[in-house]
Amino acid sequence: MGSITPSSPPVYPPFPNTGSLKDFNLVHLTPAIGSEFRDVDVTAWLREPNSDDMIRDLSLLLAERGVIFFRNQHNITDTLQKELCRRLNELSGAPKENGFYRHSLLAMQGEDPEMGKVDPDRLRTMYNKPLNGMPRQTHIREWHTDSSFEYMPPSYTVLRLGEMPETGGDTLWASGYELYDRLSPPYKRFYDTLTATHMSPALAEAGRQNPKGMDSGPRGASGNVGLDFCTQHPLVRTHPLTGWKAVFGWGTNCHHIDGVTEMESKALFDKNRRLIMDNQDLQVRFRWESTGDLAVWDNRCTFHSATHDHFGLGERVGWRCMVMGERPFLDPKSKSRKEATGGWPYKLENPIEG
Repeated sequence: MGSITPSSPPVYPPFPNTGSLKDFNLVHLTPAIGSEFRDVDVTAWLREPNSDDMIRDLSLLLAERGVIFFRNQHNITDTLQKELCRRLNELSGAPKENGFYRHSLLAMQGEDPEMGKVDPDRLRTMYNKPLNGMPRQTHIREWHTDSSFEYMPPSYTVLRLGEMPETGGDTLWASGYELYDRLSPPYKRFYDTLTATHMSPALAEAGRQNPKGMDSGPRGASGNVGLDFCTQHPLVRTHPLTGWKAVFGWGTNCHHIDGVTEMESKALFDKNRRLIMDNQDLQVRFRWESTGDLAVWDNRCTFHSATHDHFGLGERVGWRCMVMGERPFLDPKSKSRKEATGGWPYKLENPIEG
């Protein structure tokens, strides 16, 4: 069975929305996924008297909307970016011992191993191949959820760009909730029984060739150890804050569906791919406009993809931190978002106005 259940019956949501964010200018960019706070200094939220309530309410909003954007955050620093990420995790009920993810390749860690640099030069070094030169035919292989090959994968990622091209380099996110809701009832029941193997062959090969150049862990969580970079997760997972089901087993880091033939696994991957690629209404696209723009997303219910369309237009360099969440599970009593909210358009389970 694909059901990997929690140790005790969960309650959704595990804490109430206090309404602390109701007076801020929030815009939902699409019905299915993505919202933006406008004219907000998120660093000020970290110092408000009710800061814990605000960050906790933000975690509920992220659990519903998948990704939240803050523009013109020119006061943000590495330290404050990490504080936002860490407190989102701590205040929303993540395992207390979990912390920041560190890249498995020591050469990729930089001065602060908890703050990863998204840098094309480093990517060229990591994968030993050019990022440009061949005709671009598809970006489907770019879609992923961060580091899902870890036993306890990331819950939250916070990204800001330090260098931007003249144009291009957008990032897209897709909703795992909506992907699940696009399935027919028989397919949903079938998906609920499955697990998937997530792995990074590139990192595993790097570990075999140069184990001294690798971080064997623990990488942000006690279970994230070793150099295999391979684990199993349910194909459909329950979000611990909403209780909604989301497809989790897909993307670059998901290698195959367990217990089925190679042809059947490929067919299931192709089905998920077509659902995402043929339905732009379950995606949101973010255009980076300034080096103060900030994206915060919940990896438990989203996939994302960078767009490599800016060759010759300038580098795209960013700073990213990730914190590790719970072991993915499927609660057999959980519901899809459509079932929980009564259909389309979605009524938020925990509305921002409290």
